Amino acid sequence: MRTCFPWTRPWRCWASLTGLLLLGGCQLAPANGGDGLPAELAARLAAEPAACGAYRDDYVRAFHRHVAALSRHDDAARERAGEALRRLRRDLAEQGLDADTCSRPRCIIEPLQGGKLDSWCGFRLADRDGPNLYRWVTWPPSGGAPTEESP
Repeated sequence: MRTCFPWTRPWRCWASLTGLLLLGGCQLAPANGGDGLPAELAARLAAEPAACGAYRDDYVRAFHRHVAALSRHDDAARERAGEALRRLRRDLAEQGLDADTCSRPRCIIEPLQGGKLDSWCGFRLADRDGPNLYRWVTWPPSGGAPTEESP
């Protein structure tokens, strides 16, 4: 197997790497191009009440803050983040909606070395056209509201 070393033909290595990056970029392109969301997810979210959009984004921010507080072993920040999650549900209920009415992304906590935690959120969609059973759509989509990093 040939590898990219200084004594090999460097143009072959760069051409191969460029080709792989271009192919990989094509597969990672969003399905509808506009806001980075696949059309099926965008349609599902658009069909929900307007309050669900704000709830979804605030939910993800509060989740990331909660995980960051857990990672820092900051009990006061953890309690504030937990209260924020409870407040979001109460605010939604005051608008006559249940949290289950709104689509929420799945949020995952990943343990890291040194007792730290990381988290990310997204929607798991059926991958009808690809080789996998599911595909992951990161939330918030590109250009969305920034979230607090966990570690």
